[in-house]
Amino acid sequence: MKKNAVSMRTAALLVVAGLSAVGAHAWPDKTIKLITPSTPGGPPDAYARALSDQLAKELGQSVIVENMPAVGGMVALQGMARTPADGYTLVVGTAGALTITPHANPKARYQPADFTPICQGVEAGLVLASHPGIPAKDFQELAQWIKAQKTPPTYSSFAPGSPAHFLGYQLSEALKVEMTHVPYRSSPAQITDMLGGTAPLGFVQTATAAPHIKAGKLRAYVNTAGQRSADLADVPTVAEAGMPQLQTTVWFGLSGPKGLPAPVVQRLTEAHQKIAASPEFRQRMAMSNLSPTPGICGDKFLAKMNEESARWARIVKSTGFVAD
Repeated sequence: MKKNAVSMRTAALLVVAGLSAVGAHAWPDKTIKLITPSTPGGPPDAYARALSDQLAKELGQSVIVENMPAVGGMVALQGMARTPADGYTLVVGTAGALTITPHANPKARYQPADFTPICQGVEAGLVLASHPGIPAKDFQELAQWIKAQKTPPTYSSFAPGSPAHFLGYQLSEALKVEMTHVPYRSSPAQITDMLGGTAPLGFVQTATAAPHIKAGKLRAYVNTAGQRSADLADVPTVAEAGMPQLQTTVWFGLSGPKGLPAPVVQRLTEAHQKIAASPEFRQRMAMSNLSPTPGICGDKFLAKMNEESARWARIVKSTGFVAD
């Protein structure tokens, strides 16, 4: 009896394992939804749509993009945390939503480890820019201009609680000058008011600002990435300007619910790496001033998020900022 019981149990386990293997092998057998915490046309959306087009070819299934920009991506990520881990709903995670929002918004009850990190996709530095009405021609002149203002100068960001918001705080701290933050709800809205001179100074996303900088409608002072942008080669980095503490990039990457099956993660990782290296994807990202970042996947991606999360936690605490 014991021998028969063991045999039956072994057989049952083999059947379950076989079914699991079949299920993993069959994935995907229906449409995949890719949620992006961005308005249509925003930089995360550009990455999401290029990625979805290529993923559909790699996986043999439709991949549809759903825009969910509410509360700086928090709503999208909290919804993702409750999504079944079956590989049919994925999310574009952003640096702000994953590494800043959990510290800035008490309602954000998640951390990077609450998701399955697949791969970082692209990144870009921010640019400190202004309306030409500000007379400063370079960063040193800008610093002098800021210090000379009799009333606290303002700086804008594309979202409250974003890297642009806290970089402005770090700038004011470095210059030992009080500055007033003017938050917007999207990058296009911020740029519109900068072009009109309503909010003349701010940290902006390269993708949305570069055409206006090239046209002379905005003036760029520094780039927050570790190296100069190929598209704005004349703009020095913050390190070159003597402000290395401002170095940061905004990035977008692919994640899923916690507990995604290993075969699904492996297939998505392989597909993402192939896509990131493809000329078509790289060309589309170059049009949006975004640089592909192959090789930052899985545990490496999570380690990067945790490191940045610790940095922003300290800065958020020092500002006293609490998202409403």
